[in-house]
Amino acid sequence: MKPNISKCIWTVCIAAALVCTTGSTAGAKGQPSNLGSAFISNVTSSTNCFQSNTNGGGIQFWDVQAGGIYTVTLTGVTDCASQGNNSTIGVIVHNSTGGNIYAVANYVSVGVYTFNVPLTTQCLTMPIEYCTHDSLGNPANLPGTGKFAQDDVNGVAGGHTGHLRTATFGDSCSYVGDDTTCQGGGCQPGSIRAYKYFHFDPAATLGSPEASLAGWPLCLTPINSDGSFGAPQSGTTLADGSYTWNNLTPGEYLVSEADANDPNWFHNSDTSVIKVVHCGDPQITVLFGNYCTVPSGGLTLGFWSNKNGCKILTGSTTGTVLNPDVVTLLNGLCLRDANGAVHTFTSDYSKFRSWLLSATATNMAYMLSAQLATLELDVKYGNVDGGAFDISCSGMTINELMTAAKNSLSNCTATPCGGTCSVLSGNTQRPLMEMYKTCIDKINNNADVVPSNPSKCPSTTYTDACAQ
Repeated sequence: MKPNISKCIWTVCIAAALVCTTGSTAGAKGQPSNLGSAFISNVTSSTNCFQSNTNGGGIQFWDVQAGGIYTVTLTGVTDCASQGNNSTIGVIVHNSTGGNIYAVANYVSVGVYTFNVPLTTQCLTMPIEYCTHDSLGNPANLPGTGKFAQDDVNGVAGGHTGHLRTATFGDSCSYVGDDTTCQGGGCQPGSIRAYKYFHFDPAATLGSPEASLAGWPLCLTPINSDGSFGAPQSGTTLADGSYTWNNLTPGEYLVSEADANDPNWFHNSDTSVIKVVHCGDPQITVLFGNYCTVPSGGLTLGFWSNKNGCKILTGSTTGTVLNPDVVTLLNGLCLRDANGAVHTFTSDYSKFRSWLLSATATNMAYMLSAQLATLELDVKYGNVDGGAFDISCSGMTINELMTAAKNSLSNCTATPCGGTCSVLSGNTQRPLMEMYKTCIDKINNNADVVPSNPSKCPSTTYTDACAQ
């Protein structure tokens, strides 16, 4: 593949604080008679925010988000379950608002058990009862048969009922406040939408209304806190040129695009790397730009002066009379002759041919005129796409380049499209005219351009976006 103008890789940081929570700032009033020896030593989640907190009375508890999914660890389960050696124990997360949650906790080590808590409509304070059992001593969803876990104070039981409590969170999962409504306050799980556009003009804004590129492979890769990469997720752009990854957890992500295997496709973007802190807005949009090049299809002034060109311009390989619309076109361009005078064309093909072949760069206005006339005919008869972009020379569309060249010929003198435009060596107008002439000459000689529509690009296969 040819060197990239700017291969697009985006880094997106989602500090996606998720949902609601919290009720009272203290634990249950008084301590239950069945307060156990175990305490809530840890609460984690891969999808939701959480935080260990302490109220004004010194009681520790765990702030969580309403509707979140959490893994809870109990330590010090030595007063039941064969002194904490059983493989499982029953656990009930108590809540009067949304109903209790029953779970089976699994043995980790002596006295240590973990279990998952999928919150739904539970809200405010949620104490945890463990070692709930039936009459045979088996784990069971029977409230009142177990013991309540304590809070955690510096890694030991704190002497108060431990609990989960719903709270709201902000950027980077920072605690905001009590969640008394449990409507999912804070930021929702993040999503990233990537768009692919047919983008070739650096002066243009990347994005709509540029044409979209469907079927292009993309990749989303999580970046771990230690800088390593998580498991990537691939995607392919849809008809509108987009692909979206949803339900993203807090963190940093790398969004990358595949390379086209066809060497005439290129990456191009205004920005190569960006970081976005995401909270509140449920979606981040990242943009990728790509373009292709194809031969211009241009025909040289030699073509328009041979029998093939003659047939197009007159209707016959031996024709002598130019088509009327050709005469009108040429006379509207303010084309110059060797002396710099505005050249008036008649229907005489032989005189047009002689004017075309006699052009030299002694007077740059004459040479530019001949090349411009050639390109105008190329576009008129469908050989060259006037909307194509001349990316390697002028940085303009072909239509814009022709207009600029015409204006330089028209404004060469004080009288628009009049006077004598003699642009010899040393003339201050010569460098600009020569640039126009050179760029137009290249297009007339079939130089590569960017087509106005990606449908004119070569079809291609792609590399694996997630293997880069």
